[in-house]
Amino acid sequence: MKRWSPGYRAELVWGDLFVCEPDWSWRVRSLPNPDLWYVIEGRGWIEDGGRRRAIGAGDCLVLRPGGSYRAGHDPEHPLRFVATHFVLLDGEGRRLAPAARELPPFIRQMEMGAFLRELLTRAVRCHQDGRFELGCAWMQAALMEVVRQDAQTWPPGAAGDQARAIEAICKRIRRHPARPVRVEALAAELNVSAEHFCRLFRRFQGLSPRAFITRTRIEAAQMLLLKSSHSVARISELLGYESPFYFSRHFKTKVGASPSAFRRRERGPAR
Repeated sequence: MKRWSPGYRAELVWGDLFVCEPDWSWRVRSLPNPDLWYVIEGRGWIEDGGRRRAIGAGDCLVLRPGGSYRAGHDPEHPLRFVATHFVLLDGEGRRLAPAARELPPFIRQMEMGAFLRELLTRAVRCHQDGRFELGCAWMQAALMEVVRQDAQTWPPGAAGDQARAIEAICKRIRRHPARPVRVEALAAELNVSAEHFCRLFRRFQGLSPRAFITRTRIEAAQMLLLKSSHSVARISELLGYESPFYFSRHFKTKVGASPSAFRRRERGPAR
């Protein structure tokens, strides 16, 4: 088997978004198939064969089949990540057993992490909803994005500088989702027009600046609904929405449930 090829097909076995509790830890003695993780936020570590490596926001992990792993995190900065477990098939549908050297790097910081995160999230949601073929298609796209970035090193000069600058802007937006953002101001940071900035952003992140900002705020709202006791009105205020009514309507449009219904569904019945 040669280096991971676009001709190979990924079949998603399971996946989920993990919001880790302060006492979270994980251990597997012999992973049956590859795992692909993308770390959204937090600080932690993973141990592979006795070697401990730090992991944090923006890291992509490709866990090897047969590997034994332990992981944990800083309770003050809990991990949140998307994890997927998959099998790799050839063109005839036969299961492949890639060697470690044939897979992308075990850990790497993604240049365009938001795009990979979106692909993995779509794969997981489709699979959980019973849309297995579509979930596998998104998983395949995520793997090809990892392979593409593995093969690509940003060249010196404008293209590499622009990619890194946009990724830095994305990290800032994720850290402060409530801050008002004007595309014109972001464009000025790169000394380009707003129209050109939008083209660059879509090229490097896979979606428009406005779509990225919206998604970041919705994800922050989901975290607050799950992890805090704040009222819906307070969460609306914390995230900079003009009114709780507008926030609830916007949230339902994007998530498919009102903030209160989402909180009840994800937390389960009160005890």
